[in-house]
Amino acid sequence: MVTLSQLWGNTALGRSSNLAIRAATSSRELHAIGRLRYRLFVERGGESFVHASHGDGWLLEPIDTASLNLWAGPERRCLAAARLTQGVDAVTDPRLAAMLRRSALPEAEHPHSLVLSRLAIRHQASARPLAQALARHAYRVGLEAGADTALLASRPADIVFFTRLGFRPSGAAWTEPGVGELRCLTLAMRDRATLRAASSPLLAELDAFEANGPSGTAKVSILDLGDDL
Repeated sequence: MVTLSQLWGNTALGRSSNLAIRAATSSRELHAIGRLRYRLFVERGGESFVHASHGDGWLLEPIDTASLNLWAGPERRCLAAARLTQGVDAVTDPRLAAMLRRSALPEAEHPHSLVLSRLAIRHQASARPLAQALARHAYRVGLEAGADTALLASRPADIVFFTRLGFRPSGAAWTEPGVGELRCLTLAMRDRATLRAASSPLLAELDAFEANGPSGTAKVSILDLGDDL
């Protein structure tokens, strides 16, 4: 069986410098993330998903088994989450592959990218500050995984947040039914000049990574969601 540590490296599964951020390493944690997605994207957002489990009230997708899902919040309450997928796996998922195609990133670079998706944040004051901490940890994981470029799809209202991190619009905008207008944003992982120009908090992560190298260790088996998906 392939393990998360084999896909991502042991260091990606370690704790963040922010103790509220960590990788989901159990089926219980991943299903809690799935319930948060369902509440935000299906119940409130009105989006339609083939893999949504309406009876159980969670949204999990086949690509989750190859992705690293980040949990933000206390031990038993997921306040925010984000999914990281390596480009070589993202091309197997219809939505993520479409995002890659719509970006201005050359196709030869797709396998060396890190795709961020399913950013879900509860609508409460204590959850909002976790967005930047999630972004910093996701960026650090990307560095440790050897990604050259990070990319994501953003609604217009959220682009300002991502540009403050150093992301830049890439390719043309498109519209998805039930979602609205989306725009692909990209970030060259080691583009120090862009991070500095944006006064990005990610620059501190790059400095720490280059000074100290990877940190943290862990070994867990990949989540077995075959019966669920």
